[in-house]
Amino acid sequence: MNLKTVKLLLTFFFLWVTTQFGIDIENLLAYIFVLSLGILHGSNDLKLIGNFSGEKIYTFRTKLSIYVFVVLFSFCFFLIFPTIGFLLFILFSGYHFGEQHLAEKIKSKHWSKYFLYLIYGLLVFFLIFQTHSNEVIVIIYDITNITLSTTFFSYFLFITFITFISLLIFYLVYSNYKNSLIQLFEEVVYVFLFYILFTNSTLLWSFAIYFIVWHALPSLNDQIINIYGQTNLTNIIKYLRVSFLYWGLSVIGISMLSYYTADNTALFNLLFVALLASITFPHAIVIFKMQR
Repeated sequence: MNLKTVKLLLTFFFLWVTTQFGIDIENLLAYIFVLSLGILHGSNDLKLIGNFSGEKIYTFRTKLSIYVFVVLFSFCFFLIFPTIGFLLFILFSGYHFGEQHLAEKIKSKHWSKYFLYLIYGLLVFFLIFQTHSNEVIVIIYDITNITLSTTFFSYFLFITFITFISLLIFYLVYSNYKNSLIQLFEEVVYVFLFYILFTNSTLLWSFAIYFIVWHALPSLNDQIINIYGQTNLTNIIKYLRVSFLYWGLSVIGISMLSYYTADNTALFNLLFVALLASITFPHAIVIFKMQR
């Protein structure tokens, strides 16, 4: 069974889950998935860096020190400049999502493909934001003290959708890929599938399904192939063994954050997103280099 089939089957299964269980179960499953596969897919960055030819001159201690510095600097920057930090988080994450989803499909070497990656990722975010606008407005206010309207999300969802379709048509029609129209139709169907899924799921469950099924799983597969040559049980175990320490520390940190801010939702939202951003920034850079 190929990865695309697995993603579709899991998506429809989780859509069925939304019709069978309540909000509490959905959010619990979301936390479990994000804390397991979600964090795991970013836990092997130092091993990936070791595979880059230009980085082999640096010692493991040097690479670890730089990586930790970037994480801590990003976290502090987010807390000092939350509005800028949140905007950068959305942009970095959007590009990262788009790169993972489209890198194997877009064969062009033109720089504008990177803009397509960004637009796709922003489209996914605005699908989630627009379908849960009231909750997202509260979270953004907790982080930035800026109040947005539901119209804002609808407006940017329309812009990103039209831009994405236009760019995709350009790339697929003017490429030599003979099945370009089929692929275009496929991508449009995915967008509407996501919209149906997000509309019927909680905010956290919506994000978790996309993040795990459509991003983390393909990313894990790509990383294992990049490091070990192929995906099999032996190499998966190797990946887990190397990732365990970083993954464990991340889970402990997020669990402690949740425990100590349980009575202050606004503080939890700020620190949780800041922590996600500080992990995302270096990870997105590492994967960008891996894809190149």
